Amino acid sequence: MDAVAAELAEPYLVIDQVTKRFGPFVALDRVSLAVRDGEFVCFLGPSGCGKTTLLRAIAGLELQSEGAIRQKGQDISLLPPSARDFGIVFQSYALFPNLTVADNVGYGLVGRGLRRGAIQARIDELLRLVGLPDQGPKYPAQLSGGQQQRVALARALATSPGLLLLDEPLSALDAKVRQRLRLEMKDLQRRLGVTTIMVTHDQDEALTMADRIVVMNEGVIEQIGTPEEVYTRPATAFVADFIGEMNFLDGALTDAAAVRVGNLTLALPAPVASGPEVTIGIRPEDVRIDDAHGIEAQVHHVEFLGAHVRVSLDHEAFGPRGLVADLAQNLYRARGGVAVGERLRLGLPPERLLVYGRS
Repeated sequence: MDAVAAELAEPYLVIDQVTKRFGPFVALDRVSLAVRDGEFVCFLGPSGCGKTTLLRAIAGLELQSEGAIRQKGQDISLLPPSARDFGIVFQSYALFPNLTVADNVGYGLVGRGLRRGAIQARIDELLRLVGLPDQGPKYPAQLSGGQQQRVALARALATSPGLLLLDEPLSALDAKVRQRLRLEMKDLQRRLGVTTIMVTHDQDEALTMADRIVVMNEGVIEQIGTPEEVYTRPATAFVADFIGEMNFLDGALTDAAAVRVGNLTLALPAPVASGPEVTIGIRPEDVRIDDAHGIEAQVHHVEFLGAHVRVSLDHEAFGPRGLVADLAQNLYRARGGVAVGERLRLGLPPERLLVYGRS
């Protein structure tokens, strides 16, 4: 299906004005979202933002207080989990320790009237699919964390669900295994074409795996967009701050296309319709170093971060937070490094500035 056809097609999953209350606490506040068939969507946000509650509402593990959920055109709002078409992988894997890997994978197939040979063939197919063809006779305790997560994924896929739900599936793994598995899971999802929703608080997971990211905060959706959109064009200051690193400077508009920050006047990329008080954002990697016509600032800290070097800079207009700039290692080496106390000229390109209103 091409991009135009995908946009015109009926969404596979529709979340319509869903609200969830726990007593006086509102965990979800009129959340609406449409997920396309075969799409990989990540719910991203800090702890307590409502992302897991929304996933549980989709699964029927929590019933919403208001609103509706539709899957393939059917209203599933009040259906029990057993009557909904999904597979789920939990953070804790939730494997049965007393069952072999093969029996764990085939657990959901038992009682469906399938012959033993058909069940075994499906188990073998799934174990090959997740890269564990020879692990069927083992027990979960004999596997590594990454292998257990693959088994949990195979079990979730055993019944060929139309929707795959992933609840922070990689958070219990170490960094190297997590990085490898997220690429494997995304590749598997793409090959199977199964509509997938993943909950995570890890922005790297969301940016590398998702077709679209749903950024949540305090029970509401702040922004929905592709990884590139939410990173390069964050819709709110919260999104800008939560995803990646961001410098923020408080200022006031002098006109629709310029802002006064302390004793500096910065040109804006386009006219802004906002109140006079604004917050300006710029990514550290977008700050230019050694700009002949730039702002002179003093280096007060240099931090080695592997692929790049983070330089913290002071200027009276920047306020107590200062400003940080990221230099790629090749640029850092080419200029012979940066020393604490050194004075640098900085460029803040107008096309890289983000503008947010302040209440």
